[in-house]
Formats: sequence, structure tokens, C-alpha cells
Amino acid sequence: MPPTPTLTGQDIAETQGALAALLDEILRPSGTTPVEYIALRVLALRGPVETTGALREFLLSQRQLGLDADGADALLARLQSRGFIEPGPGPVRLTETGSRHHAELTDSIAPSTRDLFDGFDPDDLALAHRVLERVKDRAGALRAEVRSRRSH
Repeated sequence: MPPTPTLTGQDIAETQGALAALLDEILRPSGTTPVEYIALRVLALRGPVETTGALREFLLSQRQLGLDADGADALLARLQSRGFIEPGPGPVRLTETGSRHHAELTDSIAPSTRDLFDGFDPDDLALAHRVLERVKDRAGALRAEVRSRRSH
């Protein structure tokens, strides 16, 4: 019997890439990028953000988005120019148009999400969730440790 494969960072990266490609394909007809969708989702699920600067900093902290300062500023400007978020310094919230667009995007993604997870044993999904949470927590702790060693 072959050995059970070990979960590696490569597995996680390839899975993230496959999911990103799927999201991109689903969103393409809407003219909305995955990063724009995620920013809309942040505002839809977390509610208004106190200031544009605070939202910008939150988006910059989400490394999976691949944003630098100029990219975050451009993202917020695009969302504002398309009428999805209210202009001004804050609080930053979705407009009615932004809420409607987010709901339409979520509805377009939902069937693929159901198909993606259909057929998996719920216990396996729960285990995968726990493992990924622990990997994420350990990565954060190790990052802090590396940073601490560098400062000495």
C-alpha cells in the first residue's frame, strides 16, 4: 500500500491557485476582478470601515490579495468610480449599487461553491478546516519568531 501523501505548502499553494482561477473565470463576465469582489465582500460581511485609510491598511494586510500601497489605492478608486463604495474619508460602506452588485456576484459564485464541496464527507471538511486553521496559526507564530530572531 502506498504511503499516505503528506500535506505540504505546495499542496496549499496549488489549491489556492486552482480556486483563484475558478473565481476569476466565474467573475470574468461581470467585469469585476477577484480582488474587487473580495473588497466588496469585506464591506458586505464586516460592515462599514471607519476610514478609507483603515480599509486600505486592512486590504494591504491580506497578503493573498497581492496588493501594494499603489494597488490598494487604485482598487479603492475603482470601487468608488464604479459607484460601489461611498466617496469620502469614511466611514467606508457599500452603496446600494455596491450591495446589489455584491449580491449578484455571490449568487453567480454559489453554484460552483456547492459543486466544489459536494460529495465530501462533512467530517473530512471539518478536519481540513481545523488543519488549515492550525497551519495558519503556526505560520503566524513562526513569522513572529523569525522576526524576533532578526531583531536580536
